[in-house]
Parts: sequence; structure tokens; C-alpha cells
Amino acid sequence: MLKVTRIPSDPLSMTRKLRPWHRDRGPARTSAPTLSDRLLAVTDQGVYAVDTAGRCVLANDAAARMLRTARPLLLGAQVHDEHHGRPVDESPAACPLCAPLHTGRPARGTAPLTAVDGSTLTVDYVSSLVSHDGEPIAVFWFEDVAPRHQTESALQQLETKYRAVTESASDAIVSADARGLIVSWNRGGEVMFGYTAEDVVGKPLTMLMPERYRDAHERGMGRFLLTGEPRVIGSGAVEVHALRADGTEFPVELSLSHWVGAEGRFFTGILRDITERKRAEEALAREAGFVRLLQQVSVASNETSSGREALETGLRMIAEHTGWPVGHIYLVDEDGETLRSSNIWVHPDDERYLPFLQASTASSFRAGTGLPGRVLASKQPRWVVDVTADDNFPRRDAARDSGLAAAFAFPVLVGSEVTAVLEFFTSEPLQADGALCEVMGQIGTQLGRVVERELAQDRLTHHALHDPLTGLPNRTLLLDRLEVALAQRNRGGIAVVFIDLDHFKLVNDSLGHAAGDTLIAAAATRLRAVVRPGDTVARFGGDEFVVLAESAIGERDAEGLAERLAGALAEPFDLAGNEVFVTASIGIAVSDGLDEDAHSLLRDADAAMYRAKEAGRARYEVFDSLMRAGAVRRLEIVNDLHRALERDQFVLHFQPQIDLRTNTLIGVEALLRWVHPDRGLVPPMEFIPVAEETGLINELGRWVLRAACQQGRVWLDRFPDRQPLVMSVNLSGRQLGQPRLADEVAAALEDSGFPPHLLVLEITESVLMNDTATTIQTLEALKLLGVRLAIDDFGTGYSSLTYLQRFPIDILKIDKSFVDGLGGTNLEESAVTRTIVSLAKTLRLETVAEGVERSEHVRELQSLNCDIGQGYFFARPLDAGALTSLMSQPDTPVAALGVLTEADRLLGSH
Repeated sequence: MLKVTRIPSDPLSMTRKLRPWHRDRGPARTSAPTLSDRLLAVTDQGVYAVDTAGRCVLANDAAARMLRTARPLLLGAQVHDEHHGRPVDESPAACPLCAPLHTGRPARGTAPLTAVDGSTLTVDYVSSLVSHDGEPIAVFWFEDVAPRHQTESALQQLETKYRAVTESASDAIVSADARGLIVSWNRGGEVMFGYTAEDVVGKPLTMLMPERYRDAHERGMGRFLLTGEPRVIGSGAVEVHALRADGTEFPVELSLSHWVGAEGRFFTGILRDITERKRAEEALAREAGFVRLLQQVSVASNETSSGREALETGLRMIAEHTGWPVGHIYLVDEDGETLRSSNIWVHPDDERYLPFLQASTASSFRAGTGLPGRVLASKQPRWVVDVTADDNFPRRDAARDSGLAAAFAFPVLVGSEVTAVLEFFTSEPLQADGALCEVMGQIGTQLGRVVERELAQDRLTHHALHDPLTGLPNRTLLLDRLEVALAQRNRGGIAVVFIDLDHFKLVNDSLGHAAGDTLIAAAATRLRAVVRPGDTVARFGGDEFVVLAESAIGERDAEGLAERLAGALAEPFDLAGNEVFVTASIGIAVSDGLDEDAHSLLRDADAAMYRAKEAGRARYEVFDSLMRAGAVRRLEIVNDLHRALERDQFVLHFQPQIDLRTNTLIGVEALLRWVHPDRGLVPPMEFIPVAEETGLINELGRWVLRAACQQGRVWLDRFPDRQPLVMSVNLSGRQLGQPRLADEVAAALEDSGFPPHLLVLEITESVLMNDTATTIQTLEALKLLGVRLAIDDFGTGYSSLTYLQRFPIDILKIDKSFVDGLGGTNLEESAVTRTIVSLAKTLRLETVAEGVERSEHVRELQSLNCDIGQGYFFARPLDAGALTSLMSQPDTPVAALGVLTEADRLLGSH
């Protein structure tokens, strides 16, 4: 804008004291600056004065600056000639700037001035004539108009840009005056509201507002005009609703400002249509709500204790989220093709829904029928806009009576199979909501995982408590049921029946383990078929079964049950075309009402079963007090055996072996003896079987082997001049099955220094038949050490001549049962012994007769050419000291080696 400085009515009031000038245009020396000098110095306008001769007699710095000169140079200059820029041939009288000097009247206008550098500037000027010291002086005030023109141009450009922006803006830009009448309207307003400028200019602003906002708008405008304190104006964007020309409402974002012009106060509003943004925000909020719902259902269902509880939790949370008042669950039957109503509902107590509740409870659906059936068939969520108009909705009359319309349902999937269907209903017909159905499908999958986890846990629990081959309860579940039965003794007597299949190992060895498994499964089926309801048949392990009879009154009932069980097994079993007969050894223990526990009752039944086996198998035995005493003694033996080795309670006795041709001592058999600190000498038949069963026989066998080799080395060193004694040591079946047996024998020989050819390892015939391939491999490894091998108790097992040829055997020991009948009238017993000796000679095997007790035994064996005799006729088993003394007396007759005593009979030959 042009800055106007008002010229005072008496310009000389500012120039009262003009400085005198010399002819050289230099100013006279004066005193300090006057007030007028200071005023001229601070003004932005140029000021200069000329006398009648056209000389500049007064000027300020602003005038010098605009004329591109210095003030001292400007003073005294011919202003008209140098700065007015008039044509050369024009007289000063015609110059408008010099007019006051010629006319005496003030002048005003716009004219060009020429600067010292030749540039031109256009100025607005005011000039007037004043008198100074009686002479007229013309004073000029001027101002450069270029900044004003630049400002006006900038304002004009700004206005042009404003109009261009306003017209091109997609937002509506609306201005109104203080009366609320629209004064401007842009193209964006036309597009947004559907009004042209002619439609709205001069009309009230409220025509753009829904009716409910108008009163509040009028009150707000009145308050602002009265107080000047805005609540909305200038406070940022606010969201309101606007009204289109067609009467539809839509959301807008409004930014409101006010301004004051020459004609008063005005308001301008910028309105942006946020319909799409609101839709996006709503969609995003809805999606976020779905995500929250999915997360909440996932967390809540995972925290439930059962699949049913998870389904109920999901049903409730979905109903709360959607606001649909009725929800229901259908469960899939085991056939996988039928859905049946559950009693899981949302809002079942509302009387309005009673007809629909009753119809749903009474309904079942096949795949494809009704809403649940369609979900079952498709395995996908399904939506019905209005169930009352759906021909494939059997409950539509009940739905109409209950005021229900729209429905959706979705499956609960375990893997790819539907396990349940959740359905929901509301009172209004609604179009399908794809997003909602998609989320429900995800929720169905999540709920299915919870159900699947429960099913997996049930399967794991079942597998943990049941035998996988037979499906029968296993030992863990049996013990649990037995403990419960003992805790509820008032219901009646309790019997435990322990069943062990006789000779089951033969089936596995001859027909294979698959046939054995078939036999076990078939036996389980038969046993289960003959017990009473409520009784438990369990597989205890291997070929052992246990029956828990909770309704048994006493032993008679239990014995009847045992007979039924044995009878069930009596019929032959068909194993892949092979007919197999099976018997069982059965033990019975009946609760006597005392403080028994599950383990003790099972132990008693097990002990009775072993008594049945010892008594010949294929029978049953009832546990009694004598068995209990025997079981207690057996337990004591087991406990004492574990400590006997470390306490050095074992010793070796040696039974002499006699050459029947020379009647000389040629070897001994090492026999283990247990010297118990309390019970004295324990018979081998009491502790050897226990050691076999508990596995201690391996440690005992290693001890016997080492002790025998060491003693043999002692005798070799003590009697270097006599024939070395052969040392025979028994190997148990468990020892023969040890993979490092050959290494253990080699170590015993090396540590003791006993010659391998003097060591004989005796193995029973029945043991040789177990896993013959492995047995042959072990025996060959032993033979490589240089030891000899003997078959003990030959003739009592089941081996054939073919196997006898395959085994690297050196010696046959004839069992005592074949020696007892020698020398008598029974020629058949002599014939068996003769055959064994003849067979051994044919195979180039040495023979040893066990149990030689009478002279006729000796004569008969000598006549059969048997090599060696061993028995009480020659000597009882002797300890190392006694045998050492005997060896020191070489002339002692063989018959005087020992006397058969009652203790010897108890100890036996082993």
C-alpha cells in the first residue's frame, strides 16, 4: 500500500531555518541540528526545496537516496534540469513539478524523476509555495510508487491464485456474512451439495444443515457476535453432518474461520466430504472388532477345561459381539452324517423364543437338510436372509412364532471333519455379511483345535491306560480300579484272578510273534466274553491277564470264574491256518476284608498262579496262608541275596568226577553254596531260581567263574606232579544270553592263569534251544578261547540230533533220572542210557553220568563204556580244604571219598 505522509499546512514550519548557501553550492557552517532537521531526517518521504532560481536550498537524506546521490551534492543543484526529466526543449514553466514557482498554487500528482545514475523513478508528489525571508520557496514532498505498485500487483496475484485454488478445490469453500447469508460459493460446493452459486448466494447458511443442527448453529453465531469468543470458529476441524440438495445427509469435516472487511464481519467454512473415510474407519473398526472377537474366543476357549465348555464360551461371546439374541449348538453323531441338538443355548429362557427352542430341541438334521445340515454338507458357513421364507428350513413356523428372521451358522472343524455346528438368529431379515461369515469360519477352526486337543488328550489318556494290542485296561488302570473297589468294600467281595498262558513262548518261537499277538488278542476276546458286567479284564503284560471280579462273594465264586476262564481258552485257536490249543495257569486271591491294598492282592494272586505252574500248569490255585509265608520267605531271600555277595557269604563246593576206566579223580564240578548268617547253609534250589528271576544270577555266575578258575590255579600250583583236575562250571540261561560272556570268561582265565583246556562250561539242554543262532555264535566264541563245552541234564530237553550236530559240544552229561534205573530189572531205562552213550561215541563226545549212588550204577556204566561218573557213591560235594586234603592222599580208595548224609540229600548234587 502507498504510505501517505500528510504535509503540514505550513510547510515552512519544518523549514523555518533554511541554511544560507554560498556561490560554490556549499552550505554555510551552522550550529547544531534544529527540530526541522530531525523531522526531515526521520521521514521516509523525500523532501527538497528550490528557490526562484531553481536551486535546491533544502533536502533530506531520503530525497538524496531516491535520486541516487548524496545530500550535500543535492543541495545547490538545479533540480529541474538534473532530476525532473522533462524534454530538453520544454520550458520550466510547463513542468508540472515546477508549477508552484510559476503559478503560486500547490500541485499534486505523479511524475517521473531522473536519478543521478540516469535511472527513472515514478513518484507521487505534493508541492506548495512558502515565503522565506521575503522570498518564495517551492517545497516538494515525494514518494516512490514502485513498492506500492508491487504490493498491489502481489495482492492482485494473490487474489487470482485464491480464486483459482478456491474454484479447483474439491472441498466446498463457503463464506457467509454476519447475518448468516451465503456470500460466496465455489465449484467444490456445487459438486458436494448439488447447488449452483445462483441457488445459494444470498440464502441462509442453515439450508446446508440438517434440521437438528440449525438451532445450535444460530445460538453459536449469536454468542460469537456478542462476545467475540468462538467455540468452533478457529478451533480446528470438527465433524458434523451436512444436507445435500436431494435431502440426504452425509458427514463432513468443517474448518471455520472469520475475518473483518470494509463491509463488516464474515465467516468462511471449508467442508470436506468424509463419507468414504467414515466408511473405511467403520470397516476398520469392524475388522478390528472381528480380530478382537477371534482373539477373545481363542484365549477364552483355550482356558476352558473341555471341548463342550469351549463351544459354549464361543457361542456366548459371538452372541454378545453380534447382538443376535438366539444362539444354539448342534453336535455331530458318531456316524458323521447326523446333527443332534445340544442343550447349549443363548437366551433360552426368553418366552418369546420358547416355540423355536422346543422345535430345535426336538430336531435332528441329516447332511444338506436345514441350516445346520447345509453347513454339515458344505463344511462352510451359511447365511439365510429370512428363515421364515426359506423352504429348506424345517423350523420356519416356530421361527415365525418366535419372531426370528435372519440366521447364520458355521461349522466347528476337527481337521477336515465337522464335529459341531453353531447357529445364530435375529429378528430382522438381513443380507449376507461375507466378512462376518469369514470370521465365523476362523472361529470354527479355532474351536475345532480346542476340541481336537481334548480328543487327542482323551486318546493319550486311553492309550496310557489301555493295552494297544487288545484294547483291555493295562496295569495302571487295573490298579486304579482295584484301589477304588477296595475303598468301596461294602458293595461286596472282591477277587483277583491272575491268568498266565502256558508255554506261550513256544507259539512265538515256532509260529512267530505275529501269531503270538493274534493269540493274545483272541484270548482277550474270549476272557472278556465270560466275565460278569462290571468285572474288569486287564492285560498285565506279555501273556498275563488279570480279572478283577467286584461281585465275587467268596472263594467258591472265584473258583467258578476261574473254571469259566479256563473253559473259554479250551477251544483251539486258529493262527493263520494253524490250530493251536492253549491252557492257562490261574491264581486266585480273594479279599478277606482286612487292610489289604491293590498291590498286595495282586501279589497274592500272582503267587497262587506260580503255585499252579509249579503244580503242573493247566490248573488254578487259591492263595492261602502257606503261600503267604512262602512269599514272605521268597522276599527275604531276594533282599538277602542282594547283600550276600558284598558280604562275602558265598563259597564253592566241589564234587569229584571219577574216570570209570581207572577209578581215579580227574575233575570236579564247582557248586555254589550260600552260608547265611542266620539260616546257615541255604539249599541251592531255594535261591538259584530267585537269582534267575531277579537277574542276580549274572553277578553270581561271574563270581563262581572267577572263584573256580582261581581255585583251579591254586591246585595246579600245589600239586604240580599229579594229573591236573578239570574244572566244570555251570552257565545259566541268562549268562549265555549276555553278549560279553566270552570276554568275561577270557578275563577270568587270564586273571587267574588257569589253562583254558582244563575249563568245562556246562549248559542245560533247554537253554541251548533259546535263540539257537545267537547261542551257536556265543558257543563258537567260547571255543575259540580253548575251553570245552558240555550239555548238562542231557535227555530231559527238546533238542534234536540235528541241533546236537550243529552245536560245538565236547561232553554229554547224562541226567540222573536215566542213571537211577541202571543195574535193576528195568531194561528200558538201561536201553536209554546205552543209546545216549552210543550216540556220544558216534559223535566223538565224552560222556559223564550224574547221580551215581550205588555200585550197580558203576558196573552198568562201565559195561556201557561211559567215560566219567559223578555222584554220592564216590563223594559228596567237598569244600576246597577237604578236597585239598583228599588230593594230598593219593592212595585213598575212591569208595572212601565220602559218606552220603541227610544234609547231602537236602543240598542235592548241585
